[in-house]
Amino acid sequence: MSVPSLNELLRLGEAKLSLSLNGNVMISTYTNIDDTITEKIMTIDHTKFRKDLRYSWKELKSRISKPGFFCLLVLLDGEPIAYDFGYDADDKGVFFSDSSASIIERKGVGTVIAVLEMVYLYENGYKAVKFTTEELDQAGRPLRQIWENLGYKTISTDPISGVTMMMDITQDVILQKIRRHITQI
Repeated sequence: MSVPSLNELLRLGEAKLSLSLNGNVMISTYTNIDDTITEKIMTIDHTKFRKDLRYSWKELKSRISKPGFFCLLVLLDGEPIAYDFGYDADDKGVFFSDSSASIIERKGVGTVIAVLEMVYLYENGYKAVKFTTEELDQAGRPLRQIWENLGYKTISTDPISGVTMMMDITQDVILQKIRRHITQI
């Protein structure tokens, strides 16, 4: 079985999240963003992350200009509630998923956008996705363990820069994630 298109899965993801959040969800994708979208991302970033993890306007604009930039933005009843963005990693064929945040937790928002990001990467020929996270977040949740349970492998740990994790992007992995988190295909 082939992987459904990103456009098809965007609509299915919107439907799933609209039900779980009891509202109208719209998920948009961007490969370039203007100041209005940047402000929406910063609003979520500054709501969700503690001060030392927040991006400044300059830092965010720097990341947006990187090669391979891709962003997903989730709106609930017209208000921004989640985003996920990244760009080409230094390793050929690898995407660095730089930042992801959802104001609403435990309703599947973060998982849906992570799967949608993987579908985009698969469609665009990436071989793997990687990111850096903390061992524990500010609420004490074991982030490395959570991501390992989702299939990511730890490739390095550093007490200052954090835990770098990676997952290969294959058709089988993508189909499994779609079935588990978006729709039964």
